[in-house]
Amino acid sequence: MEDVRELIINLIGSSDLSSMTAEDIGGNISLNLYEQQNGKIRDVEIFDKLPDVIKDIILVIDFDTELSINGILGFLENSTGLFLEDTIKTLERIGAYEDCEILKNIQSLMLRYGVNTKQLRDDVNYGKQYDITNFSKTHGNTHNDMAYKISEVAEGLYLYQDGRNIFTNLVKYININKDTLIEYLREL
Repeated sequence: MEDVRELIINLIGSSDLSSMTAEDIGGNISLNLYEQQNGKIRDVEIFDKLPDVIKDIILVIDFDTELSINGILGFLENSTGLFLEDTIKTLERIGAYEDCEILKNIQSLMLRYGVNTKQLRDDVNYGKQYDITNFSKTHGNTHNDMAYKISEVAEGLYLYQDGRNIFTNLVKYININKDTLIEYLREL
């Protein structure tokens, strides 16, 4: 468990959590998450050992990053999409209920078309490095209708709405769970 403690400290950047604000914790994790030393943090055997609050922060950051860069289809087909079910649970835990429902609706749409994020990811993995591609080219035209419907539903996500920001929810959630995280690190 010492390796998990070390990873958490690498993410947070300080072993003295008590003096950090929720914004500091979230901001530091955001800055450090994509550093090489944290590259294996999403490996299932490591990720599952992390406390929920750390997993939730990572999932929100990954969701926001992918959504901002590649949109909802990019999120679903990228490795972050493999955590769709976890991301839905995270959005519910942090109180981002509208976005949680939207992701549930997207997941239901995919199920109706017999598609899951692992299949989408596998299609991406079969591509060649540096290929310039799009959703239809990567997954075939059979998923165009689904992709269109998903994109329509995704227009309701926080990123495209004024007055809604999942990071506001996340900061409140970190504040509520900060003491639990401090206790978790003490016990490691």
